[in-house]
Amino acid sequence: MTEVNPDFYSSTLSGTWKGRTDGADFDVQRWHQRLITVNLLEERMPVAPLGRKSIALIGFACDEGVLRNGGRVGAKDGPLCFRQACGNLPVHMDESSLFVDLGDICCETEAMEEAQSELANLVELALYYGYHPLVIGGGHEVSYGHYAGICKHISEKARLGIINFDAHFDLRDPSGSLSNSGTGFFQIADECGNDSKPFSYLALGIQQNSNTRRLYKAAEEFGAEYISANRFSVIYAQEVLSKIERFIRDNTHIYLTIDLDVFAASVAPGVSAPAYSGIFPDPFFFKCLQLIIDSNKIISMDIAEYNPIYDPEHITAKLAAALAFNLLSKQI
Repeated sequence: MTEVNPDFYSSTLSGTWKGRTDGADFDVQRWHQRLITVNLLEERMPVAPLGRKSIALIGFACDEGVLRNGGRVGAKDGPLCFRQACGNLPVHMDESSLFVDLGDICCETEAMEEAQSELANLVELALYYGYHPLVIGGGHEVSYGHYAGICKHISEKARLGIINFDAHFDLRDPSGSLSNSGTGFFQIADECGNDSKPFSYLALGIQQNSNTRRLYKAAEEFGAEYISANRFSVIYAQEVLSKIERFIRDNTHIYLTIDLDVFAASVAPGVSAPAYSGIFPDPFFFKCLQLIIDSNKIISMDIAEYNPIYDPEHITAKLAAALAFNLLSKQI
C-alpha cells in the first residue's frame, strides 16, 4: 500500500483531543479517551477488527480550492477546530471497534492537486485496513480526492452513489482554468463518462439563488438528481424520503459528503460561502441522515467547508460535531 508523503502529511499533535473525564470504564468514556492518535510517519495503522464499524478520522487542511473559487479562506483550520469541538462527545460505539485519528493531509502551497492525490492514497489505505473514513475539510475540493481514494479500493463492478448535502451543485467546468472547491463533482462526472461508469449523484438542499442556469443544465446533462432547499422539509417528507431510498437502493456503496453551507447562516455562520436561506438541522434533517446511515451502505464520509474564522461562538463547530456524532454512534 502507498505510504504517506511527509511533504503533505502532519500527525495530530499531542494534547489536541481534550474533554471531561468521568472515569476509565467504557460506559463513561468520551471521544478524547477512546480515540487513538496514529503518526503514519512512525507507525503502521492498526488493522480494524472484522465485523465492527471502526472509524479513521482524516483531516484535509486546505484552503486553495476555496481561494481559487473566490470564497472566504480559513477552512484549512477546520480539522483542528473540529477535533477540539468533538473531544467531549460521549462514546456510543461498539467497545471492540477502533477509533483512530490518522492526522491531516495539508496543502500549504498552491499544490492542491497533489494534496488531493495524497488524500486519495490515505483514504484508500484506511479502507484497506478495514476502516470507514471520516474526512474533515477544508474546502469542498476534498470531494475529488476522497472519491478517487474510494474508487481505488472498490471493485469495478461496484456502483458508487454520491449523496451530497449542499447548497451548490459543485458542477462547475474547470476547462480553461484551475479546478477549485466548486468543480469536484464535474471532475467526477467527467471521469465517469471517460471510464464508461455511471455518475450516480444526489444533491440535497440545492438553492436556486446559489446556482446559475448553466449549473442546472450541467446537472441535467450529467443525469444528476437533486432536491431543492425549499422542498427539503417535513411538508414534502414522502417525496424526499422516497427519493433518498430509491437512490440508496440503486447503488452498492454510498459516499456521503456534507457541505456545511447547506445549512442556514443563522445555524452555520462559520463556512466559506454562507447561505442565509439554507436548510435547518431539525428532526426531519436528522431523519433523512439516519435513513442513509441505516442503509449500511456508507463506505466513506466527509464534512466540508467549516471555517473557524467566521465562527466566533463555535456554533458551526458544534453542529459539525453533532453531525459526526450521528454518523459514528449507535442509535439507542
